[in-house]
Amino acid sequence: MSRFYQDEHKRNGVDLRLSASVKAIEAHNGRAASVTLDNGHVVVCDMVIVGIGIAPAIEPLALAGAAVSNGVEVDEYCRTSLPDIYAIGDCAAHKNGYADGALIRLESVQNANDMAVTAAKAICGQEVPYSAVPWFWSNQYDLKLQTVGLSVDFDKAVIRGSPRDRSFSVVYLKADQVVALDCVNAVKDYVQGRKLVEARAKIDPTALARSDVALKDLVLDDEVRG
Repeated sequence: MSRFYQDEHKRNGVDLRLSASVKAIEAHNGRAASVTLDNGHVVVCDMVIVGIGIAPAIEPLALAGAAVSNGVEVDEYCRTSLPDIYAIGDCAAHKNGYADGALIRLESVQNANDMAVTAAKAICGQEVPYSAVPWFWSNQYDLKLQTVGLSVDFDKAVIRGSPRDRSFSVVYLKADQVVALDCVNAVKDYVQGRKLVEARAKIDPTALARSDVALKDLVLDDEVRG
């Protein structure tokens, strides 16, 4: 998937420099004018956009005594270790069922919205554990990427369709169970594949690779076998 998008960006005129570090950003008249890389190459520019990752803003809660690790630790109702204090969204480290119970943070709009619902219900006395399916999307050029599930530690990947046609999906499996899908211009696969992820369905990889067979039919087949 990464190679596919790398090729697409190159085709659209993006100059990608991999395994390169920035040594310095040079300015002229108070504005960025060039970037010097660690290999000495100078990239002339009009603007620099810096994307170097984020760190969760947890200091206030940490100082207040909340349990923190790679974020503010919360339970299944988004409660911190402090009485009546909740945390949601990017900063909330929670045990996620789609990551085999690992304590993780999810940096996505979907996660923030769903956690907000969980926290609001809990505050109102309606405790419903957070169990939302992770999903993400990105529009790049005429490509619509839709992702469902978490592909961390997958041990097998199956391609449906062809990247050459610019419409395909990658199905990720772990211990023979479907754990995630990346779908490029393949909305049906995304919608129908979500059920496979929710069910942690075990599907024959050969059947998954057949793009002429709808994923919804594979869900039914799996349920019948179960």
